Amino acid sequence: MAIVTFELVHGYQMGESTHMEVGLRKLTTGDYIDAQLAAEKVVVQNGKALSYTSDVLMGLELLCRQVEYIGAIQGPFTIKDVRKLHEDDFQLIQEQAEALDNQLAEALAERGRSVGGA
Repeated sequence: MAIVTFELVHGYQMGESTHMEVGLRKLTTGDYIDAQLAAEKVVVQNGKALSYTSDVLMGLELLCRQVEYIGAIQGPFTIKDVRKLHEDDFQLIQEQAEALDNQLAEALAERGRSVGGA
């Protein structure tokens, strides 16, 4: 599986070490299922149990799973781990993850065009 790497601006602090290199990977079917389950909440309203999925929580859960490593620290990461990032680094990881997702979508679209045109 291909991994996209880049450097953080401020780094991820773990103990005395600051980790700079991030590796992002393509999401798997299992990642989507696990993120969906983690983002699902059950509430009781008018005596009935209802379940819903938070889109924000789902997005964060997916991002956590997409980070393969930060420096010497191997994923998967938790939301608690990601909260430790400087906001610039968090934004950079989001942008890089979105770019990776867009590249994959474009590759699928191109495959569809080449198959459809044959």
